[in-house]
Amino acid sequence: MTAPPRVGDIGLLGLRLALAAVFGVHGYLKILGGHFDRTVALFMTVNIPAPEIMAWVVGIMEFGGSILLVTGLWTRPMTALLAVEMAVALARVRWAQGFLGAAEFEVVLLAACLALTTAGAGKFSLDASLRGGSVRRHRARS
Repeated sequence: MTAPPRVGDIGLLGLRLALAAVFGVHGYLKILGGHFDRTVALFMTVNIPAPEIMAWVVGIMEFGGSILLVTGLWTRPMTALLAVEMAVALARVRWAQGFLGAAEFEVVLLAACLALTTAGAGKFSLDASLRGGSVRRHRARS
């Protein structure tokens, strides 16, 4: 018998979908939407090594990560990677520009990624399906 969905599972689904929308659009713009050169230029300005390669890596990670977030597959490792990306963006670019009007967006994305990294995808995800139910129920069996 399957446990009924918890309100928290619905919240995790909403958080995943919101992050997928943001990262998906940004990743698409970087790799397919004409912003690749702008991304490379930014990476060069802030001394990101191998800026062209890293622009591809970040764009693919954001776009591919958005698909994984929608499905709830590999949520914890993907959001951990996206959290690292946001931490680098904050450290290399945004803190110098100030909090209001600059860093607050990346701070929220970082916090949301860390929340999903620690909480997992919730019941409405492929992660939970592959484990035979919610993560909490899986842990209780261990």
